[in-house]
Amino acid sequence: MTQVIEQPSSRTAGGAEGVPGPVGERFDRAALIGYAAFLALLLYGLAHTYWALGGDGFPFGADDANPEYSAFEHVGRDRLAPWIAGGFLGSAAVALLLALPGRRRIPAPVLVGASVFSAAAVFCALADFRILGNLAYVFMLKFGAIDWTVINQLFAVVSVGLMLASAIVYRRRTSGACTGCGRTGSGAGWTTPQAAARWGKRAAWTAVAVPLLYAGTRWAWALGIPLGISEELWEEGKEDNLWIAGAALATMGALGSLLTLGLVQRWGEVFPRWMVGLRGRRVPLGLAVVPATLVSVMVTIAGVMYIRLHFQGAFDNQRDDWGATVPEMIWPVWGIALAAATLAYYFRRRGACRRCTRG
Repeated sequence: MTQVIEQPSSRTAGGAEGVPGPVGERFDRAALIGYAAFLALLLYGLAHTYWALGGDGFPFGADDANPEYSAFEHVGRDRLAPWIAGGFLGSAAVALLLALPGRRRIPAPVLVGASVFSAAAVFCALADFRILGNLAYVFMLKFGAIDWTVINQLFAVVSVGLMLASAIVYRRRTSGACTGCGRTGSGAGWTTPQAAARWGKRAAWTAVAVPLLYAGTRWAWALGIPLGISEELWEEGKEDNLWIAGAALATMGALGSLLTLGLVQRWGEVFPRWMVGLRGRRVPLGLAVVPATLVSVMVTIAGVMYIRLHFQGAFDNQRDDWGATVPEMIWPVWGIALAAATLAYYFRRRGACRRCTRG
């Protein structure tokens, strides 16, 4: 019997040449990220248009419930809403260009750069540490306690996050890489499991050390050592038992940071023996990658906010209380290191790509 073998197409479903794709796939599912980004950005741009025209509920600037945390503390809705509306509507247009099949006349670096700029604007100007702080309400199931501004910040962060993901897919498509995994025929380089294991370990240990530095100040305060704060501030916190609560939160953060070691240790790939019912089984890739990615984004945003407040002069009267602000300013190092360690973990464990079969 003669066996007929169907040759794969020389183009992927996403349109890149030279990368085989699954037979019968009619569309590039990775491109759906771009359409989701377009829809989210468009809706949010229209919401700000509504607020710019006088609608109620504007969440930012002087209308923020806590304007002292905002980059636009003294800017009212009439001036701020039109600019934000234009920014999100413009980002929606870029997201649509990223999602549409084929190559654009606009150079890829321009579209990708616009995506990075939009994300940076949201991370540095609109979002702040309250996203991380309100996470405690989620665990306590107190959803009604979540601030309206935080809900808007979260929607903005997710929207530009989808836009960044779409930009990555677009860059892969236009460069001839697999839109699913990003691999090309020219070799893996720094993305090989061996290379990722080396630089990922350095990133993981950095992501462990930074939160421990922060926790050290809170533990010192709980032990009666006013490290980095004035005696007056320490006494005020002592009367309200703030330092005990702070030490407890810092301990939770420190324990969480130790979980980062799972990104470079065996127990992060296979459940250990003491986990009855799971021991010996492989840890699902998403179980480690998704939470670590979310935490890296949140702590980076929180750290950037403290740096921004420093340059805004918010801490000028607290120079003797550096322990209350400086440790948070190095959180972006924590977030970036955690993101790098998570990426290395993904490279080590992703296996062969179902789309292009590489790996």
